[in-house]
Amino acid sequence: MKALVTGATGFLGAAVVARLRADGVRVRALVRSADVACAAEECCVGDLRDVEALKRAVADVDWVVHAGARVSTHGQWSEFEAVNVAGTEALIQQAIAAGVRRFVHVSSLSVYAVPADGAIVSEDSAYDDGAGERGFYARSKLAADQVASRAMQSGAPLTIVRPGLLYGPGRTPPLARRSVALGPLRVLLASPNYLLPLAYVDNVADAIALAAAAPAAAGRAYTIVDVLARQADYARLYRQVSGARWLPVYVPLSALRAAASGAERVATLLGRRAPLTRHQVERTLRSATFVTRRAHDELGWQPRVPLEEALRRSFEPRPRGAADSAGAPAHSPA
Repeated sequence: MKALVTGATGFLGAAVVARLRADGVRVRALVRSADVACAAEECCVGDLRDVEALKRAVADVDWVVHAGARVSTHGQWSEFEAVNVAGTEALIQQAIAAGVRRFVHVSSLSVYAVPADGAIVSEDSAYDDGAGERGFYARSKLAADQVASRAMQSGAPLTIVRPGLLYGPGRTPPLARRSVALGPLRVLLASPNYLLPLAYVDNVADAIALAAAAPAAAGRAYTIVDVLARQADYARLYRQVSGARWLPVYVPLSALRAAASGAERVATLLGRRAPLTRHQVERTLRSATFVTRRAHDELGWQPRVPLEEALRRSFEPRPRGAADSAGAPAHSPA
C-alpha cells in the first residue's frame, strides 16, 4: 500500500506520516522545497497550485491524505483561495484521474453551523452560512470542504475528516476558544460551562489512517473529537498539568456581544472590515455537542490517548531546535 500525504511536514501531516508508516504503508510526501526535512520514504517537490506537480504526486499511489493548506492569519483572500480551495479541487481531479482508491480530505469543525447554544452537531448538520464574516483561513476551509463534499456526492472515493481543536507536542494546547493573558490572569472569552471540542494530534492521525483503509468510509464524513471538556473543569486540569499559576477570569457574555456590535459600527463608518464581528462572537460563545458516533461505529475509532495524558505530553519540554507551531491556526471552529 502506498499513500501520498500533503502537508506532510506540518503539525498534523507529520503525525499522519508517522502513523501510516507504523502501519506498514509506504508514504510519499508532497513538499514545497527539496530543502525541507521529510520523514516519508519519498518526497515529491511541488505546490498545490501546480497541476503538473500534482500529477506526479498522485501517480501510482493507493491513497491520498490531503492535510496541506495555507495556514496563516495574514494574506489576501486570493492566496487562500488559490491554495486551499482551487488546490484542493485540482488535487481531487488528478487523484481521480490517476485511479486513487481513497482520498481523505482533512477539514475542520468550523464548517458546521452552530445555530444556538447547546446545539447538537453531526456530520449531517448544515454548513455555516456566515462565510463572509470569517477570517480568510476559516472561510477557505469551508469552501474546500464544500468542494470535497461535491466530489464525494458525485461518486468519488473520498472521505472527509473534520477534527476538533488540534493540539499536541509542538502546539500549545488551547486554554479556551479565545483567551487573553493579562499578567497573572487569563481572560477567557467563554462561559464556565462551555464545551471545548478537543482533539489530540495522534488521536486524529489514528482516525485518518482508519478512514483511508476502511471500505465503508468511502462517501462518508467523520467528526473527530476526543472529548467535550467543560471549560471550568478543563482550565483547572490545564493549570494543574502545566504547572502554571495564573487565575481564570470569565468575561461576561453581554460585554462581548456589545464589543462586537461597537466594532462593526465603527468599521462601517470607516469603510473597513471589523476586527471582531457579531457572527464571530456568536460562534465563539455558542457551545455545541459534536457527535462522533459515526467514527466509533464505522471506523472503530476511539481516542487512545486520554485528555490528561495528552496534555502532559503536550507540555513536556521540546528538544532544542524543534519547531513549535503554537502560533498556527488549529483547524479550529472559529
